[in-house]
Amino acid sequence: MTKNKISEGRPWASAGFFSTYELAKEKVQKMQSDELQAKIRRRANGMFLVKYRTNPTLIKEEKKSGKKSRKSRKGNTDKRKFEIDETSI
Repeated sequence: MTKNKISEGRPWASAGFFSTYELAKEKVQKMQSDELQAKIRRRANGMFLVKYRTNPTLIKEEKKSGKKSRKSRKGNTDKRKFEIDETSI
C-alpha cells in the first residue's frame, strides 16, 4: 500500500463538537483565515467534529539526521597493529 502525498504531514487535532453543520462551518472558516487546514467530520450521534492542523505546504521541511557519522572501530588500524618488542628477543 502506498502513502498518499496529501495525507502526509502533521496529525489532526480536534477543535470541538458542534450540534449543527452551520456552526461547524463557521469555525472552519475562522481557522482557514488563520492559515490552518480544517475539516468537518459527521458523527453517528448527529454531532459534527471539527479537526485542524497546520498547513503542510507552509511548513519548512525538517532534515532528520539519523545517527551521527562516526568512524568504525574496525577501520581504526592504529589499535590493531601488532608490534614486536625487540628487547624481549
